[in-house]
Amino acid sequence: MKKFENLDGLLAGSETAKIFFTSLPDYVQGAALRNSGNIFTEEELHRFAEKTMHEFN
Repeated sequence: MKKFENLDGLLAGSETAKIFFTSLPDYVQGAALRNSGNIFTEEELHRFAEKTMHEFN
């Protein structure tokens, strides 16, 4: 799996990551953007989103 410099790079370089990101609720997108420097792969984005959604449910 390709590793990017941060979430912005991931979203710019991976169409599937971008589609997944835009499908997330606003609060998850916001949390991911605030943690952009800690998300380098699509797998990390999926894990972060799942963790964030579980924290709010």
